[in-house]
Amino acid sequence: MTGNGWDWFEAESESLSESGTDHWQTCFDSDAGAKVLADLEQHFLHTALGPDASTAAIWMREGKRALVLQIKRLAERSAED
Repeated sequence: MTGNGWDWFEAESESLSESGTDHWQTCFDSDAGAKVLADLEQHFLHTALGPDASTAAIWMREGKRALVLQIKRLAERSAED
């Protein structure tokens, strides 16, 4: 595509596979990526809501937990490929 304002952009990694999952590994395989994952895990996987938490808060927490686990799965799966 030309003329859309992104002509200057070149992909950081030419080694991305056609499956499009290598970007997860590229992102989270660095020191910064590992720190981001550790921070997400600390906030959403290794903490609990109190016994008076509302149903909405529990559902919100579960959504966040599921997202963190999905990110970890995608990063690990692309590392195995």
